[in-house]
Amino acid sequence: MVPDHGWVDTLKNHKWDLGIVKEEACKFSELKLQAETEQRPHKVSFYVDKSKAQEVTKELSRRFEKRGLDVKIIYSGGMDLDILPQGAGKGQALAYLLKKLKTEGKLPVNTLACGDSGNDAELFSIPDVYGVMVSNAQEELLKWHAENAKDNPKVIHAKERCASGIIEAIGHFKLGPNLSPRDVSDFLECKTENVNLGHEVVKFFLFYERWRRGEVENCEAYTASPKASCVSIVT
Repeated sequence: MVPDHGWVDTLKNHKWDLGIVKEEACKFSELKLQAETEQRPHKVSFYVDKSKAQEVTKELSRRFEKRGLDVKIIYSGGMDLDILPQGAGKGQALAYLLKKLKTEGKLPVNTLACGDSGNDAELFSIPDVYGVMVSNAQEELLKWHAENAKDNPKVIHAKERCASGIIEAIGHFKLGPNLSPRDVSDFLECKTENVNLGHEVVKFFLFYERWRRGEVENCEAYTASPKASCVSIVT
């Protein structure tokens, strides 16, 4: 992975001081610092009891403002409390990435944001982005959706859980195949409007698995299908 220095520079322009953040936050006995693997130069993460979260967040915000910091406090998952610069977060990171790709002439045709907790809410506020909250989303995200995006046709609350909810959204918004290749009983009947190289590669290897097990009778017809797809992708 290669760090994006432009994004780092963007974060540096905000009123953020990691030392002050830790100093003030550690004064609260209700906060328990998360593992070092969860900490970042521009994010400090704690655990906090749900019953104390609102009270602690309010007092922390007051103290940070008094010390000249402009921070964002995000509570999610029923126990996680993240402190970040005001310009940081998943939503701002996505907006920055889309802007960068557009500048480079690589803007994606479709972007789907998927989430299940409160720190994902910002993703659904970015223009021209589709959004899905899986059915097992946390209480704080469902509350945000009810208050902010209930009537937004580009954001849905899926009926399915986890990855199945994401697959449901792909089909709902017609962004691509919404059936896992492993669940396809007959590849010859599996047609998509937009041919995707990755999808075709997965289909080929699954076909290869079935062929080795002797489950494919009409090999020539099956091998002709991926060949045709590859030619279509190249041309």
